[in-house]
Amino acid sequence: MRTLVQFVVRIELGLYALAALGILLAIRSFFLGLRARRNAVYPLEREAARNKQSGALSALLALSLLLASIYIVANIVAPNMPDISSNVSTPTPVIFVTQQATPTEARLLYPTVTATPGLPPGAGAPPTPTPGQAVNGCDLFGATITSPVANQSVTGQVVVRGQANVISQQQYKFELRGPATGNVWVVVATSNIPIPEGVLGSFDATSLAPGNYILRLVIQRSDNASTTPCEVPIILVAPGGAPGSTPTP
Repeated sequence: MRTLVQFVVRIELGLYALAALGILLAIRSFFLGLRARRNAVYPLEREAARNKQSGALSALLALSLLLASIYIVANIVAPNMPDISSNVSTPTPVIFVTQQATPTEARLLYPTVTATPGLPPGAGAPPTPTPGQAVNGCDLFGATITSPVANQSVTGQVVVRGQANVISQQQYKFELRGPATGNVWVVVATSNIPIPEGVLGSFDATSLAPGNYILRLVIQRSDNASTTPCEVPIILVAPGGAPGSTPTP
């Protein structure tokens, strides 16, 4: 009994649809029999039409009883059977939640190169900058370094500020060229987070030989093309020197 009730509840809508279709066919058959009876000439034809009407009425009665039985089983019997009513799931309304954008903190970038030991300057004094060094290629909006500034003396953890936010940007990277890199460009950090304005990242300068370096920002687009690098000359000094100062050439 319980299995039958469960089966009826599961296919309730299908049974309703089939019963409704059967009722429509039975009504059609009744009216066809009625028309045939009116047009009949011979007694046998009238008898056949009468039998057709009787069959249609019987089908209508049976289908009506079937509809009533389905309704009673699904809406009266099943809810009063605990083990069945507990299995009938109530649809949970879907709630659409609009996700709020959360600010992403700028990630600190760490060097990916092994510094080449160099000779420290005498008495911890900052090295003399090379005359004529200046900012190069930093006039592109959205791809510039604002700190450190040109020929600034830095040491320890160097925080780089500026902009890295151009159309179709895929990632950006920092590169250094100087005594510790053999005067070739070496990548010290990368990131794929666009920064409209603020901290682009940082790198540790304590493991690099003091001297004159060029720090540049390179932004790569999704088509693998790169923007014009923003190059800023900086001076790495030994710990204990005078970071932040701009020596006069």
